[in-house]
Amino acid sequence: MQLVGGHFDLEMNFIIQETESIICMVELLDKCDSTCQAEVWSMFTAVLKKSLRNLQACTDIGLIQLVLQRIDRADIMIADLLVDMLGVLANYSITVKELKLFFSKLKGEQGQWPPHAVKLLSVMKSMAQRNGPDSFFSFPGKSAAVRR
Repeated sequence: MQLVGGHFDLEMNFIIQETESIICMVELLDKCDSTCQAEVWSMFTAVLKKSLRNLQACTDIGLIQLVLQRIDRADIMIADLLVDMLGVLANYSITVKELKLFFSKLKGEQGQWPPHAVKLLSVMKSMAQRNGPDSFFSFPGKSAAVRR
């Protein structure tokens, strides 16, 4: 499976074409070492920042939920990268179900905050500060294309 439908290039070919590949990538990264995960997650966050269509693709497959389910068992460096990516995704769109899961990750045990609570709270703060339009239309050019 290919994520961008060809050879990846951060400047020329970075639009996610195969959304199912995102799930495969997340599952594969679970089995990779921290260095590999860090490289992929930081590059993937950069890809997300470059395109609303990429953010929409990640929203469609529920990437926020997939990441939140893994954040507890990630090491500190990877968890920081995941929280950064969550900030990008949540600033674009977050469902009620994802928001409930997000709040559950802030729940402490025995009077202790979870390890990533402060960073997650900063994501919450950034959710209210949107830089783009409230809504937009996305025409990816696949099944909705007009042909003559």
